[in-house]
Amino acid sequence: MPGDPAKCRSNAVRYFELSERAKDPVRRQTLAALAETWKKLAAELEADQALLSTLSELQFDEPIDAPPEAQVRAA
Repeated sequence: MPGDPAKCRSNAVRYFELSERAKDPVRRQTLAALAETWKKLAAELEADQALLSTLSELQFDEPIDAPPEAQVRAA
């Protein structure tokens, strides 16, 4: 999966630092919002990676609720 949560968090820190140094209030707010966006993206990537990891461990050869052949009655 493309995307690195660590890199996203690094970007978040960088934008937060820039927002603290900005003199213009609008620019400060914009940079802080970008920092939050990077932080949220990192969390989403981590959640997606955890889900993909879990799904890769499952076996989808047969449906889970499939009844055994012997139990299936002809109608």
